[in-house]
Amino acid sequence: MALMIRRGSGLAFALGALCMWAAQSWWPPGEADAGSHKLSRSGFDAALRTVLERYVDPIDASPVLTDSLKRIVSGLDTYSHFLTADERTEIRQRSRGGSTGMETLLHRAEPGVRKPAWLEIDAVLPGSPAERAGLRPGDQILKIRGQDVSFLLSQAEAAALLLGADGDTVELTVQRRSDPAPAALSLVLAGVPQNLVDARLVEHAGRKFAHVRIRAFRAGTADLVKRSLKELNRAAGSGVAGVVLDLRGNPGGDVPEAVMIADMFVAEGVLVRTRGRGGHILREERAHPAGSDSTLPLVVLQDRRSASASELLAVALQDHGRARVVGERSFGKGTVQDVIGLHDGSLLTLTIARYFSPKDRLIDGNGVEPDVRVALPAGELSGPDLGLQAALGELAPAA
Repeated sequence: MALMIRRGSGLAFALGALCMWAAQSWWPPGEADAGSHKLSRSGFDAALRTVLERYVDPIDASPVLTDSLKRIVSGLDTYSHFLTADERTEIRQRSRGGSTGMETLLHRAEPGVRKPAWLEIDAVLPGSPAERAGLRPGDQILKIRGQDVSFLLSQAEAAALLLGADGDTVELTVQRRSDPAPAALSLVLAGVPQNLVDARLVEHAGRKFAHVRIRAFRAGTADLVKRSLKELNRAAGSGVAGVVLDLRGNPGGDVPEAVMIADMFVAEGVLVRTRGRGGHILREERAHPAGSDSTLPLVVLQDRRSASASELLAVALQDHGRARVVGERSFGKGTVQDVIGLHDGSLLTLTIARYFSPKDRLIDGNGVEPDVRVALPAGELSGPDLGLQAALGELAPAA
């Protein structure tokens, strides 16, 4: 199968390594400067052509070029990748509604560093097969369907191996943080979890506050948050004294949903912008005054695993002075990918822009710095919720 881990020829690997090096010291459109010692595009083309034409054995160029292109693209960043037409077809066949209910992050092997790739569990959704199996953020997946993840090139390859239909079984070998040795387990895939928003009233300092936990952003999340706040306001009698938007462990998802939530609390101005090559603004999302509540006290609670869309929500409210951010510095994922179908049926997913905050702060690689730093435990533990207590402590003076 196309998505099986490739243990290609030494030639393909060597060319791939050369391509990764070339990608990381990317050539200009023309020749390199004479004294720069950098590989030019024409020099690369000449070397590749010589290899294909003069190597002692005949070479099938297609797998060599495919492997090389995969290494070029995946070597750019974590979220860019290339899939062949056969791999696209296989993914379509596997995508039949089953879900593990977890988000993973592939830490790639770095060129010149003798360290294999490894797959970390980044988020586990409530009620999901992953949660029922006892998996938690920070655990590592060593094998999927018997395949060692050490040789995976991209996040897309890992995600494809976890696909299936509702009821399918995926065999994993995992290294839990709490266990000394790896363990084998089976996940029975189920539909995508729907309970991504938990909302409840909490009392603090004699006042009632809304605690809204957003696990991930999917279609309809913003509407669910809006409905939940209306219900809590009614339940509180005279309305809630403030809101804690809890984004701990939220890996992101649909950015428009996060923008719509920010728009509920900001009446005017930019909520998020994207900048492409050269810093050019490609898009700006702006607030709308209609229906916005610009006075309700807010706190955003985040941790080091809050990423992507959750970071955009937090920093939009922070930059507009609408919320104080409590917790840890967030993950720092703020890039935009374009999905490009090529003429032969292959698919290129390429990072083309980065997200910036309303005050033009770069999210990617930096994360969102909290206004109030609180060390938070990894995962959800029993006992007092120190993060929530800290967030409520910030709300009480403003209530």
